[in-house]
Amino acid sequence: MTKLRMFAVLVVVAHWVDAVGHLFLAAKVLPPPNDHVSWLAITLISSGHVAVCLALWTLRGRFAGLVSLIFFLAAMGADLYEHFLHASGNNVFMIAPGDWTASFNASVFALLGLEILGCVLGVVLVSGKASSGSHPQIANHSALS
Repeated sequence: MTKLRMFAVLVVVAHWVDAVGHLFLAAKVLPPPNDHVSWLAITLISSGHVAVCLALWTLRGRFAGLVSLIFFLAAMGADLYEHFLHASGNNVFMIAPGDWTASFNASVFALLGLEILGCVLGVVLVSGKASSGSHPQIANHSALS
């Protein structure tokens, strides 16, 4: 496994940690009946992250990059809609002030940052530039004597 793919796995794991923690923070900031953590959501989120980690670990670079790119684009689309565009209690501009609001907002922006980083890594893996080697080949020229 290349260092880039290993870094992509670490980004997926960091995203999973933040996503699960984000669910617990959402339960703190949202009013009832949305003030609980859905174990189904945790299971589905965890399953998706495990699948992407397995793809990055076992598949060839370009296909693994495509899986990662699709995953992070979907996550970023959901994140942008849920926390920036949709008029709801989850919107960072409309969230009720409270003790957990700053932590919730920080987790939203951390998720967005990790999703952008995951998309960039996916594009680099799909392009194949990482697997072809990052060091240019230097021709072996012998000096004329």
